[in-house]
Amino acid sequence: MSQPKPRTTTRDIRQANRLQILHQLLLRKSSTRQELTRLTGLSTATVAHLVGAMLAEGLVVETGVEIPQIGRPTTILALNAAGGACVGVDVAETYIHYELYDLMLTNLARYDLALPSSKIEPEEVVQLIVTGFDTLLAQAAMAREKVVGIGISIPGPFEHATGVSVFAPTWGWANVPLKAMLEERLEIPLYLDNPLKFNAIAEAWFGGGRGIDTMAAVVLGTGVGAGLVIDGKLYHGSSNTAGEWGHTIIVAGGRTCRCGNQGCLEAYVGAPGILQTLLEIDRSSPLHFPGDQTRSIEAIATAAAQGDAMALEVVNRTAVYLSAGLGSLINFLNPEVVIIGSWVGALLVPIMWEKLLSLVERQSLERPYMAARIMVSDMARNSVSLGAATSVLEEYLAKEGRRSKRRLTEKGAER
Repeated sequence: MSQPKPRTTTRDIRQANRLQILHQLLLRKSSTRQELTRLTGLSTATVAHLVGAMLAEGLVVETGVEIPQIGRPTTILALNAAGGACVGVDVAETYIHYELYDLMLTNLARYDLALPSSKIEPEEVVQLIVTGFDTLLAQAAMAREKVVGIGISIPGPFEHATGVSVFAPTWGWANVPLKAMLEERLEIPLYLDNPLKFNAIAEAWFGGGRGIDTMAAVVLGTGVGAGLVIDGKLYHGSSNTAGEWGHTIIVAGGRTCRCGNQGCLEAYVGAPGILQTLLEIDRSSPLHFPGDQTRSIEAIATAAAQGDAMALEVVNRTAVYLSAGLGSLINFLNPEVVIIGSWVGALLVPIMWEKLLSLVERQSLERPYMAARIMVSDMARNSVSLGAATSVLEEYLAKEGRRSKRRLTEKGAER
């Protein structure tokens, strides 16, 4: 039996209205009270009241005056970019990528660490995350106290309620209390999730999903999945595992997937699956570089673009498998937009584009296919770390009183 939904309180409405205003300031860089009223649909009085409170908090600043040809001058408003900083961390199977942003999400610094290809223990990953975070701040000469939060992407399903990394197949992790382990080392608000969710947040705010109510942000990399936006909100599912589209069965009794099942989409269109297709065609292929899947996929993409028959066969077979997954995704979600991203998608999908669209059309129902726009992501930045930092910023800006609570905590600690 489902639980009744919690009642929406006046505070909830206030926070939602506040975030609408801040979101517009973030996207537009600056605005006036009149523009914010028009863009958000809120009343003049509501905008004036909320902007006044945010000016008092220091979240918003007045940056100038706009003088119209007719009428009274109006004050230009902007987020206080220097009021803090947020960090996005993309922990992938082979690297950790860090990015530091101000409160306007302008990039201030970035840093990368390589991860060993062998099995890595949770304690090692925690140590690397902390070390890299300290290096990032030192690189930007940023005081730790200015960081309002850290968003950290972890491969595999993550359970919000317990802070547990449920399953990370590459490393053989199961039920690791990762958030608690990190909180012991980092006394800063932490926001953990998997790359599917953070990638979808970045696409919804800054990419092809801006202004879209229903979207699937597909990730094609070592792993495969889709972050889902439904009715304008990121969809988590009942256990935060929504979007594990890569584990849709497309070949009954097919290849063994990293999850332990057989015939999953990921086993055919993720980087390891594509390399398996290559080796099934030619076990001694010069396009295969053992132990280096990135170099191997790049070699396939380069050779296919040059008309190499073997590489084109790999790309064409991958298009067949991918189209089956995309057709199913379009049929059951009925999205406005499907955005294909991550590094494998960027390398191979443009080469298979016409064939892929033709196959997807054949394998989709007519109405949902005609309603969907399929595109390759045009995000120039690392979408996972950007989405992680955006998640931090969204939480920080939406919640009132966090700064005063933090000051009280710090004063209490000093006593």
